Amino acid sequence: MANLADEYQKLRNEATILAGNPGDIPQRATMLHEIFLDSGGNHGFAEIATHGALWGFNFFETTGTLGNLISYRYFYNKNEMKYRHGLLQTFADGFKSANRSVFIDTYSNYYFVKKFGAEKEADSIFKPELLEALRQITKAANEKKLLDTDTRRKLFQTTLQWEQETTVAPAVKAEIAKFDCPILKRLVLKPFVRFKYFPRFKMFWFKDFSETNERIHNAHQCFEIAEQVGWKDVFESMENYEVLDENFFQNPLEFAQNLKKKLLPQVI
Repeated sequence: MANLADEYQKLRNEATILAGNPGDIPQRATMLHEIFLDSGGNHGFAEIATHGALWGFNFFETTGTLGNLISYRYFYNKNEMKYRHGLLQTFADGFKSANRSVFIDTYSNYYFVKKFGAEKEADSIFKPELLEALRQITKAANEKKLLDTDTRRKLFQTTLQWEQETTVAPAVKAEIAKFDCPILKRLVLKPFVRFKYFPRFKMFWFKDFSETNERIHNAHQCFEIAEQVGWKDVFESMENYEVLDENFFQNPLEFAQNLKKKLLPQVI
C-alpha cells in the first residue's frame, strides 16, 4: 500500500511547480478553474478563489486601483509617490504569495482525496471535516453528479473556513504588520471588492480586510451571487479582468491540460 504521507507530499510538489512564482496568478487561475471543471462543478471554492486571485491582481498592483489612488494623492511629490508605491508593491507581493499557498493547498488536497480519499489512513493527513467535504466532492465528480445547491453550499463553507483559518489569515496578518504608513494601511484594509460576475452596482466594502470572519462572510456572499447569476456566467466573466490568455476561453480544460503537460512533462 502507498505511503499516504509520501503521496501527499508528491502532490504538493506537483502543485508547487504548477503554482509558479508568486506573480504567476494567470497560471494558477487556469489550474483552479481546471479543478472546478474536474469536480463537475461541485468544488465552488476553487472557482470563487479564481475570481479572488484575478480581482486582487488588478486591485493591489501599483498599476491597479490602489496604485492609481496613490498616484493621484501624491502627484505633487514624485519621491513620496515612489515610496508609497513601494509599500503597496510589498503588500501586493505578499498577496500573491498567499494566493500561491491557497492554490497549492487546493490542488494537492483535491487530487489527493480524489485518489486516496477512500483509504482509512487519509484521516491522518486532514482534519475530519475537510476530509469528509473533499470526499463528497470527489465522489460526486467520479459519479459525474452535480450535487444540490444546499450540499454544495455546505462544502464550500467547509473548504473556505479551513483555507481562511489555516493559510490566508496568518499570511494577511503578517503582511499588514509590515505597514508603517497609516493612510496606505487604511486603504489596504478597506478595499471594495467587485468580482466581474456581480450584478451592476453590487460590491463589498471591507471594514477590515485583516479580519478572517469578515472575509469569510463576504466569500459566502460571493457564492450566493454565483448561484444566482449561474456558474456559466461566473466563468465567462473572467475574461473581463483582461488577465487570462484569450485561448483559455476557447477550451479551458484543454488549455489547462496543455499547460500541465508543459510544466509537468515527467508526470503527464
